[in-house]
Amino acid sequence: MRTSGLIHAELLSALVALRHTDTFAVSDSGLPVPAGVRVIDLGISYGFPRFVPVVELILDEVTLEAAWGSADVAAANPEATELLTNRLDAELIDHEEFKRRIGQCRFVVRTGEATPYANVLLRAGVPWLR
Repeated sequence: MRTSGLIHAELLSALVALRHTDTFAVSDSGLPVPAGVRVIDLGISYGFPRFVPVVELILDEVTLEAAWGSADVAAANPEATELLTNRLDAELIDHEEFKRRIGQCRFVVRTGEATPYANVLLRAGVPWLR
């Protein structure tokens, strides 16, 4: 039994199955996800769990090589903007393009976040050993 970090079995299983260049997303409660894309639903109620803490837990579990967010986040959501730009160095792209890319994800982690544009698309990297 794990003693720290993520304890959600379905989410951990999905993260462990990622391979180099696979993409996945962490979303707010309302991001449209195309049919056929697996959704790991963590949402319990609007506002819980929040987007930023879920992303922070995931970052402790995976190696990433790229991240993208919606350009609309900058004007609408300072907390998500901080995470995307400062912690993830995410490229901010057109929101319609962002939603289109969700269709290529291995899975989407849905949070209960209820603030606008709290979404991130992530590409798995390789944890090279040295």
